[in-house]
Amino acid sequence: MAGDRADDGIATWVRTARRRVDVAIEELRRRNASAVAIDLLYSFTTAFLATLAIRGRWPAVIAAGPLAAFLVFAWRSSRGFFVVQLVVIAVTVVATTAGVLPL
Repeated sequence: MAGDRADDGIATWVRTARRRVDVAIEELRRRNASAVAIDLLYSFTTAFLATLAIRGRWPAVIAAGPLAAFLVFAWRSSRGFFVVQLVVIAVTVVATTAGVLPL
């Protein structure tokens, strides 16, 4: 019985995750090319600020204000966009510390 409940919980989680991905893809389809380009530029700028933030004390101070403002804007825009920005920051920090990024 307990195994059935765990399997049902996982299945429910998978269905919910698939539904959210489908909604996100549909939202991208409805948006025009200009809005998607602005979102990509926004993500690129967030990645640059994250790279700058881990370069030392003063670069972190310089990047903290704009990065915080970008994250507040993303939070108020949509939860999905906020999560994307957090993922961009995490991937950028990992790639920068690994020496993959050219900056």
